[in-house]
Amino acid sequence: MELRTMWERYKNKGLVIFGVLALVIIPMIGYFSAQATQPKQVTFSLDGESRKVATKAETVEEFLAERQITLTEKDSLQPAPTTKLKDGTEIFLHTVWSIPVQIDGQTKVIQTLSRDVAGALKDGGITLSEKDRVEPALTASLAKSSAITVKRVVEKMVDEEERVTYQEIRKNDSALEKGKTKVLQTGQEGKAIAHYKLVTVDGKEVSRELVSRDVVTPKKDHVIAVGTAVAMRTEDSSQRVLVASAGMVSRGGKVFRPKKVLNGVTLTAYSPAGGGKHPSSAGYGRTATGVKAQAGHTIAVDPRVIPYGWWVYIDGVGYRRAEDTGGAMKGGKIDVFVSTESEAVQFGRKRNKTVYIIGPQKP
Repeated sequence: MELRTMWERYKNKGLVIFGVLALVIIPMIGYFSAQATQPKQVTFSLDGESRKVATKAETVEEFLAERQITLTEKDSLQPAPTTKLKDGTEIFLHTVWSIPVQIDGQTKVIQTLSRDVAGALKDGGITLSEKDRVEPALTASLAKSSAITVKRVVEKMVDEEERVTYQEIRKNDSALEKGKTKVLQTGQEGKAIAHYKLVTVDGKEVSRELVSRDVVTPKKDHVIAVGTAVAMRTEDSSQRVLVASAGMVSRGGKVFRPKKVLNGVTLTAYSPAGGGKHPSSAGYGRTATGVKAQAGHTIAVDPRVIPYGWWVYIDGVGYRRAEDTGGAMKGGKIDVFVSTESEAVQFGRKRNKTVYIIGPQKP
């Protein structure tokens, strides 16, 4: 009887303890269970763009799957996929970008994690020379939609054989009658080797600079004596006397006394289309002096050498009037106006010409 009373006593006490423990443990289980199902706040950085994200995922791998993000072998992920998530975890994912590069006449697609041009080219195994041009610049940042262009620039020296045209030189000779000529030396072309610095971009020539020229065979100028003596009759009509007309020149069937003679002049040609103006513009075909350019009449000059409005005689070309100028017209250079661009191309470049500056009145 006594034993039974003690058992009842301990039994009742155990029930009390169990009840107390239940009151403590059950709420704790509920709390931790609730905590386990609460979303975690993590920071997710994708290709440099960060944002706060709430997630119920347990690991980084589950987090990516939750957002339907599939990794490739070349993508960069931190921390590892198996890392457990907790509040404040930072996840960094850099995905590989496909960047097209236009180079050497073809398009090459680079797979890169770099976010600047230099890094992308390095990832693609593309080497550059010092003079290659890259667009955008090597230091420029990339976007996922960016494209890169590489232009190969090559500088090299080239040698070309050139003909050296001789100059026709006319010398006044008071011992010869006016209108008569005498060849003192027959002209002969020379030969030279020109050394050019050539620049090409993607195989196309963009500039050519003359560095030096070596004369192989010297030219011989064609020298002509021109009579300046005027035949006069004496009282005895059977006799004729030659009288020297100092400074007078006979050209194109006319005789005149030039203000100045320019030797070694370089001639080129230009047309209305070469002036850089649209045919519909008001200034198309107009000269610097405002008059309409005429083939066989107008030339462009350096007005410091040949004043506007003055006439000249150009050996091998004829009489022309200075009515225009241009940026390249410096010193001993003259541009002859022709009707069409094809005529200008055919005219080419004529060197070592003699030009007689006459004045405002044509002979």
